[in-house]
Amino acid sequence: MIVADDMGWHDLSSYGNDFIETPNLDELANSGIRFTDAYAAAPLCSPSRASLMTGLHPISVNITEHIHGNTPAGPNQKLKTPPVSQQLDLEFTTLAEVLKQKGYRTGFIGKWHLGGGKFEPQHQGFDINIGGSYNGLPSTFFYPFFPEGQKPELQGGSKEGDYLTDVLTEKAVDYINQVKDSAFFLSLNYYSPHVPIEGKDSLVDKYVSKRAQNSLEKFPNAHYAAMVESIDINVGSIVKTLESLGLRDNTIILFTSDNGGLSVEEVPAFAKHTPPTDNGPLRAGKGYLYEGGIREPLIISWPSRIQGSQVNETPVIAQDFFNTFTEIVGSDTKAEGSESLVPIFNDQVLVERGLLWHLPHYSPQHGKPSSAYREGDWKIIRFYEDEVYELYNLKDDPSEAKNLSKDNPEKLEELKLKMDNQLKSLGAKFPENNPDYKKQ
Repeated sequence: MIVADDMGWHDLSSYGNDFIETPNLDELANSGIRFTDAYAAAPLCSPSRASLMTGLHPISVNITEHIHGNTPAGPNQKLKTPPVSQQLDLEFTTLAEVLKQKGYRTGFIGKWHLGGGKFEPQHQGFDINIGGSYNGLPSTFFYPFFPEGQKPELQGGSKEGDYLTDVLTEKAVDYINQVKDSAFFLSLNYYSPHVPIEGKDSLVDKYVSKRAQNSLEKFPNAHYAAMVESIDINVGSIVKTLESLGLRDNTIILFTSDNGGLSVEEVPAFAKHTPPTDNGPLRAGKGYLYEGGIREPLIISWPSRIQGSQVNETPVIAQDFFNTFTEIVGSDTKAEGSESLVPIFNDQVLVERGLLWHLPHYSPQHGKPSSAYREGDWKIIRFYEDEVYELYNLKDDPSEAKNLSKDNPEKLEELKLKMDNQLKSLGAKFPENNPDYKKQ
């Protein structure tokens, strides 16, 4: 399971990007299924990653904001937002714990952002943990990556000029070689293309030359394009390793991202790096419940079981990976709200259902407290500051340009009721009026 960080739906050439070159991921898509309507569980990293690990909705693990990100409401915020857990609590069953029970060796490499110390991956079902802790981002993508001595498992053996994405892949290849004679699960989590936006010089030069003019001002940024291609090159290395070991046909490779691409200028500390991309036809990006913030690339390849060159339009969500993998390995452990995708592998159709997102927080990307719900082609968004609702038909309007809430009040009321029922059943927490708010 390979997870990029902040990679948008439109960042791969197989998803319509005509600037960034991603031949290895395109080939991976050709060997399996490319999902057009796949979603992250949240538009921010920690809640999304908690769902990837547990199959549960972010509400159920009380991580609806990125860890360390929920600050007290200041006088400029109309609402007070609910507190969240600062770690993925040990009471929740992780995918690694289930697979370990079924005899799988389990490895975690890269970004965790679900708590440090006793909440790190090695305490959550993984035999090894390389690089996973409370960190949400590196200091730099070049050696030493993090403050000196903070991650010796990444810094040891690395040298000046080494690039973090490459180093994580080298660790992954080493791990695969170690466990090649066993059933194994590897969760490989790249820190890129998250800020700081830093590409390798050779690839940056390539994209500067490719664009010729205004290379850093247009989207995607040349450094960002280089970061995405670095991921592509490294995914190619993983595939080649599996092929060389004779493991490719019966190894499932799932590639996705944790939220949409960063399409706005972020907090001042990162301002010089942002925004690096624009999510193509989709509205907004990371930190928002519009499609640009939650719709993700999703590629699943399993040559011995999945016919290649498939494009699937079924709305699916990151929680679904849990029940998919547990069904494949014959485990009875299931997560509520997770839907196995195995029927899709067998050319069957999933029963239509509603998908729910809940972001009762102000995001660092300037998103405001909101919830969203999609069923079929329809999607509703509720904004809590002013109790405003928006309604979109994603089939006719994937860019969410035309709010149909006034044109179709019956559909609006139908989805409001369904969304409210799901929020209630999950025990969602909501923002409240901020008594210290001073209208600007």
